[in-house]
Amino acid sequence: MEIELPTRRAMRRFGARLASLLREGDVVFLEGPLGAGKTFLVRAIARGLRVPEREPITSPTFTLVHEITSGRVAITHADLYRLDDPGELDALGLPEAITRSITIVEWGARFAEHLAPDGIVVTIGGRDAARGRHVTIASRGPRGVAIIDALRAPEAQ
Repeated sequence: MEIELPTRRAMRRFGARLASLLREGDVVFLEGPLGAGKTFLVRAIARGLRVPEREPITSPTFTLVHEITSGRVAITHADLYRLDDPGELDALGLPEAITRSITIVEWGARFAEHLAPDGIVVTIGGRDAARGRHVTIASRGPRGVAIIDALRAPEAQ
């Protein structure tokens, strides 16, 4: 599935829509160049999951994993940019976190086989002045297909 998100507002709406479809155990892998808006999208998803505005949603670039528990469901936000060895995933607690939260992993698609057989990969392209962000969403199994099908369906008014 491919979509254009011309503005930050459109990205926030997409994040809220995606949040409405996610449940405990779902995994979202985020890919894209530095500055593409991966953490911005995580923030939009978190707000869609009713994480209060007062709670900062920042990139876990140096801590690698943030746990967010103030929304309607727990979120595990990981940034694996600096990780090289899939053996380190267990030490970070990611396999266990997947069972008890919505897990959003920046720079994690290369570890997808080690983390989750299912979910979605959201790739955010660089910003184009005329079109904004080009976003591609791919499934990694039946749950991923269900999420994409729901994203394609018209929103209930």
